[in-house]
Amino acid sequence: VSTQSTGKQWYQRRVRGSLRLIMMARSLLLLLGILLLSDAYLYSFTAKVANRGRAGTSGDVYMTVIGTKGNLSVGKVSKKELKKGKTGRFSVYGKKNIGEIRCVRLSTTSKNSLLLDVVTVRPEYGVESYYYNTKGVILNGDPRRHSGVASLQMCKQGEEHYYITTRTSTESRSQTNKIHLRMRLTGALGTTTTGIINNEGRNDFKRGEDDTFVVPGMKMVGKIRCIELFAEGSDKWKFDYIEVHCDNYRAAYTFHNNRNIWISNDSREGEDVYKLC
Repeated sequence: VSTQSTGKQWYQRRVRGSLRLIMMARSLLLLLGILLLSDAYLYSFTAKVANRGRAGTSGDVYMTVIGTKGNLSVGKVSKKELKKGKTGRFSVYGKKNIGEIRCVRLSTTSKNSLLLDVVTVRPEYGVESYYYNTKGVILNGDPRRHSGVASLQMCKQGEEHYYITTRTSTESRSQTNKIHLRMRLTGALGTTTTGIINNEGRNDFKRGEDDTFVVPGMKMVGKIRCIELFAEGSDKWKFDYIEVHCDNYRAAYTFHNNRNIWISNDSREGEDVYKLC
């Protein structure tokens, strides 16, 4: 009995000693990680993929962030973050502060196409910035055989929030859920262009209804003189009027569809580009 008791005690001491070594090793690894990252900067990203066609990709896509104090190579973006109609979220650590982020550049050698709507970047302890694909350019590694470009750069326009309200006509078949509409605002101080205007989780552009879209990260263009609509969807849409205002100019600028124009990417149904001043 004495021999069995002694053996059991010896085994228990060994187990406790091993556990202490494991805990010490974990503590050292944690400390090492803290030391390695003490001079690192965390950057958090979202990437919103368009919700049409073959907008998502299964190919390799690489990202570089361009700042006023240097660039940050994000490397390969996980394919699971680039699915059609979804917003991917990911973070990386950089070894230095790259300053104010001006642009994001994406590249690929894949023949699979990717259509992004907007990328956002939030530096640690900083504010989120927005980078819109203002021309709806497709990213594709073989542009000679497929439409698109192998490298796409999207740059910051500004920090203004614009509020866009549309009134869909009460006329029969005026409604749409596939118009994929962008808008360019022209004012006394220049121009700025939205991404696809859409309220996620809501069926916009119903017949006879108002829809308001909040678009952050835009350039403040002053008094708005003109708006220009770009339809990337073949479903037609008819509106009565569009109102636009921003945080700096609370009074809305209203543009009426006096010519009763239909908007559509299909030339048989309407205009794919329409300007109102």
